[in-house]
Amino acid sequence: MQTESIPMSQKPAAAKRETHSAAAGTGFRKEEAFEKPDPRRARSRRDKRMRRVSILVFAWDTVIIAAALTGTFFLRFHIPAIVSEFGVIEAPVYGGSYIERIFVAGMLMLALLFFCDAYLGSSVLRFRKSFGPIGKAVTIWLLAYPGLSFVLKFDIGLSRWYVALGFVTTLSALLVGRYLLQKIFTLTEVARLLRERILFIDWSRKAGRLAAATINDPWHPYELIGCAPNPGGHLSHKPPEGVRRLNSFAEAARLCEAGMVDIVIMADGDRSENDIVRVATECEKTLVDFMVMPNGFQVLLSGLSLTTVSDVPLLGITRLRLEHNVNAIMKRAVDIVGALVGLILSAPVIAVFCALVYRESPGPVFYRQTRVGRKGHIFPIFKIRSMRLEDPQGSDSRWTVKNDSRRLNIGALMRRLNIDELPQFWNVLRGDLSLVGPRPEQPEMIKRFRHTIPFYNARHNIIPGMTGWAQINGLRGDCDLAERIRYDLYYIENWSLIWDFQIMLLTFFRWKNAG
Repeated sequence: MQTESIPMSQKPAAAKRETHSAAAGTGFRKEEAFEKPDPRRARSRRDKRMRRVSILVFAWDTVIIAAALTGTFFLRFHIPAIVSEFGVIEAPVYGGSYIERIFVAGMLMLALLFFCDAYLGSSVLRFRKSFGPIGKAVTIWLLAYPGLSFVLKFDIGLSRWYVALGFVTTLSALLVGRYLLQKIFTLTEVARLLRERILFIDWSRKAGRLAAATINDPWHPYELIGCAPNPGGHLSHKPPEGVRRLNSFAEAARLCEAGMVDIVIMADGDRSENDIVRVATECEKTLVDFMVMPNGFQVLLSGLSLTTVSDVPLLGITRLRLEHNVNAIMKRAVDIVGALVGLILSAPVIAVFCALVYRESPGPVFYRQTRVGRKGHIFPIFKIRSMRLEDPQGSDSRWTVKNDSRRLNIGALMRRLNIDELPQFWNVLRGDLSLVGPRPEQPEMIKRFRHTIPFYNARHNIIPGMTGWAQINGLRGDCDLAERIRYDLYYIENWSLIWDFQIMLLTFFRWKNAG
């Protein structure tokens, strides 16, 4: 297998995002147990906790919005003093006639909050960060809701005072509600479990300011782990008392490997470009986000954007397309519909080929393997067996090759037509896989290649897929792995829903190296 290095100047944006960011049942064979606890599991658990909290906050906002809009109705139409003050006296309006208006107004408000990133980790954990997304969403609602009501043509005309009062009451209620909820998070273990753990490489005054902010601010979404010398073993400044100091950069690398660090920040001390490249490469191998404190206005790496955390400037890559809520929702909706249709249409085909497999080689017709998904999520993948049972390890720990002696006669046809992978529509429905994306790898393969193939772990920024851009271009199985990674990263950087449909269509016609 050929591998090749990729110069830092040509580093793909998806790889930069990686370095800048972060049992067998009946009828199945089980892959060997993974030898050591994988740090990716810890990050996967944290992501799951963050999703659960975001769902809780969404439900909390739903109740608040419903109460605020209902209260606005009574404030507008059932408190004569308020009505007469505005000089508008109307006949009473009963709640039943306004139910559909309140429902549409609430759904529109929730959708806008979601699209304005009001449920990202920083907005959920830090009250000050909630102002921007909530204010933006409610302001758009103030302008969009009257137009939507006009298009829907409700039986009763929309009161402009109701919309204006709804803007004020909903904005106030959402901010108060977020404050109370985040206060509860801070007083309990929730905030601590969700905070991202940062580690400084080298130390500087800016690093001290950021560290002080994380320690003194109970709302802060970050937790300081400590600081370590740069790869050359040097610290530009001595960290203050109370900040844990690691003995070497190797110790920092071990913490990253153990899953105890989420973000590595390189301070603006004495550093070379080689130091930055080495730290970034180590972060990429362990799925840890990497950021740089700039020296003045100098940008040392291309493709970086400037952001601030507690008034400290940091350089980091912009978000990938699939990290935007709208794009992620659209892709997931296509996956659900496609998986349901795929399971229904493929069920007869699966049954026929399972019977043929059993006829040629009696025994379990399905088998499962462990795969690694987005952010290191470990999940079982299901296939129709295409190998003989006599092979004790099957293909669990190595790729198949052309004219593999372990393969069944019917297995060659199944692999050629990708029929053995049809049960993976179930994985798509579960959310482990997408219809399109980089193919998932086994933990053993990742452990073997992440230290030798540049940007290998950058593929795990998105959910893997049943088919992908690399696969339809013949890069599957025993191929040039470095070239396959290039294709996967190109897909991640340039994703679009139309491109997904094109890849799905081409999967039926491009079978190069299939089998």
